[in-house]
Amino acid sequence: MRSNAHYRGLIKPVAGEAFSAWLGRGLHAHNSAPYRRACGCLERRGIEDADRCLADNTVLKELAMALGLTDESLRRSFPLPGDWLQAPPAKRAQFCENCLLDDFRNGLRPTLRITWFYWWFSVCPVHGCLLHAGASISAAEALCSFIQFRSSLKTLPWVEIPPGKRRDKTRLATIDKLMLMARRFQYWYLASVNHGTVSIGNVEIAASVAEVELVMADILALIGKKRSYPFDQRSYIAQLLDIKSWCSLRSNLSPDAGCEPFLCLDVGEHDPEIRMAMFALLGLFLKLPQCTRIWYLGRGEPSDRRINELWLSFFYDAVRVPSYLTWFRQRSESWCAPLRAHFRYLLEG
Repeated sequence: MRSNAHYRGLIKPVAGEAFSAWLGRGLHAHNSAPYRRACGCLERRGIEDADRCLADNTVLKELAMALGLTDESLRRSFPLPGDWLQAPPAKRAQFCENCLLDDFRNGLRPTLRITWFYWWFSVCPVHGCLLHAGASISAAEALCSFIQFRSSLKTLPWVEIPPGKRRDKTRLATIDKLMLMARRFQYWYLASVNHGTVSIGNVEIAASVAEVELVMADILALIGKKRSYPFDQRSYIAQLLDIKSWCSLRSNLSPDAGCEPFLCLDVGEHDPEIRMAMFALLGLFLKLPQCTRIWYLGRGEPSDRRINELWLSFFYDAVRVPSYLTWFRQRSESWCAPLRAHFRYLLEG
């Protein structure tokens, strides 16, 4: 890709590109010296996560000097979409294969986007597809592994749909709805981070984004909770996605273990498809207008009562001490007053 005058001989970052990925591309560029100096700076400081280091003004100045850029231009080129649910460096292995293919077709070295490093991001806004989970955090290796994966599927006879057998239209429709809802949640959350304010519909909540993130984490813990086999029925998300075999939504513990071992306290433990459904339902329970309209499309008008009844069903699938509702109410004590007032429907049993 041609250098941009603003970057003074450096390669121009791709929209949304991760800083670490840009450095990786630069090491293969014709003018690689500035990138080698920047990487040397990170090594001397023992920094393993290059994408978070720009928040440190001292490191930012040193990197800007090594790259021949101003502090402000470097910060603006690689903004972070918040700090919430960022995967650790070793687990940043999800990507959109179509974006990587587009890079390849456009003559670029395939590169990673910063939003792919977050658990709340699961649907590509450009292509509308679910992110693919790979075993590598290198964009080029991820693209090659995906191409090999797709090629191997074509050789397996069980992948082909037998003649005359149709796909389950209901399941496809459900997945389509969930992906649209997850995508809308992403737009809403990114807008909240960018503006520094949280609005749901026409109501602006008198709380910071970080305070709302605490509430969302508690809701996600219940949405992604696991069932105790064989005591509990299939988890709601497993029912939605038609997951019949073992998955990360199942636990071998008995209900006597209490409620916390069954809660989703780490969103990263679930597969991408399950995470996508979790954030789609999070948008529903937050009552984001676009998410509720999509969920009830073809099933009548959305209503608070129907959403509240679905939410309550997450509390009562087994007898555990303390109960899920007790745990959730205890967690809500740390919410700020405006959030407790706005989300009081979540606390009613």
